[in-house]
Amino acid sequence: MIFVDFMRKLQVLVAHNHSSIEIMHTLVPFYLLSGEDTKYKFKFIDFKFINLINYKADLIILTRKYHHIDHNEEKNRELILDDIKKYRKKFDKVIYFDDSAAVSHILYFILPYVDSYWVRGLLNDKSQYEKPFYGGRTYSDYYYLNYGVKDQRKNLSPKFKFVCDEKIKIAWNIGIGCFPVFKYNFLNKFYFFTKKFCCVLAFFSMNYLLRKIIFLYIIQMKNYLNRELILERKVNLINARFSYEGYANSVGFNRKLILKKIAFNKNFIKGKINSWDYIKELSRTIAMMSPFGWGEICYRDFEAVLNKSLLVKPDMGHLETWPNIYRDEHYFKLDWDCLNLMEIEEYIVKNRKDIYSKINNSNYVYLNAIKSCSKRAEFLLDEVLIKK
Repeated sequence: MIFVDFMRKLQVLVAHNHSSIEIMHTLVPFYLLSGEDTKYKFKFIDFKFINLINYKADLIILTRKYHHIDHNEEKNRELILDDIKKYRKKFDKVIYFDDSAAVSHILYFILPYVDSYWVRGLLNDKSQYEKPFYGGRTYSDYYYLNYGVKDQRKNLSPKFKFVCDEKIKIAWNIGIGCFPVFKYNFLNKFYFFTKKFCCVLAFFSMNYLLRKIIFLYIIQMKNYLNRELILERKVNLINARFSYEGYANSVGFNRKLILKKIAFNKNFIKGKINSWDYIKELSRTIAMMSPFGWGEICYRDFEAVLNKSLLVKPDMGHLETWPNIYRDEHYFKLDWDCLNLMEIEEYIVKNRKDIYSKINNSNYVYLNAIKSCSKRAEFLLDEVLIKK
């Protein structure tokens, strides 16, 4: 336990590698919290180019540091452990923030050497962690077992016995972050340029300006979520602009299966358009089809909620996460075999009242999460640094 000197702010070193997922999503609550009057003082450092051992802090948060290392090889696990042990000796507290897309992915072997291990979500049935998932994901394993879908390169998720491990905490998922909305300004019209610019700012530790940009995104997202939902202004079409290309066979199969079933259905909008037209379209369509991607939880899920569209999503009942927009009252559940896919059209036409309720319910959850994400970050830090 750290003795807290209330005259001194606790030093938090956040180590990242300036990727857009980290800067525009994973680290957003920390950037917001760094601008508030709290007991914490933050320093953001790029671990790819700066030796973290040269810094002093009460706590270090490592994000994505071992994300691309093949954990299945013993020598790689040893390298990761050697690295973690260095931080264990240098810093009072060590947190590893594993923002992997798949909730089945946990680097169990580093748990004894960290004080807390943060994830985007967890499987409800913890005994499921005792098996390796083909393709590294719950759904890729499902399509491997039930459809015989195989990958060119075999990939398995880590397996371990999840027994009351209090170190593993759900932090927040990809929904927390900076999303563009259909409002004509530089942040939205040139979102992908802005995203890259923010990564450059993070690389050079220009955190004051970066925090300002993040704050502007969060403000406009709150305002957008606060708009009144008027279903009559939306067209009865379902956005399905996605592809299965670029994914491993088992990972992208859910997308491929959906696209095959809706190939000749004109009520589903398919194909590619530019990013600004896509944002404009989202604001006007009544529903969004969001298949699994690199993980169960996807950008499209929250794009749907942000644009007040009904989220249509493969059943997410197998996991827990935050913010949780995956309860029955929040979205339309799609069978993993897509057997109920064609029910969507009839559902949208005949269940306007239910659609209105689901959209508003998910909107309420998401808005409150955006408002409270920095407080959640502070609470999780308190659990590690200020224990009773």
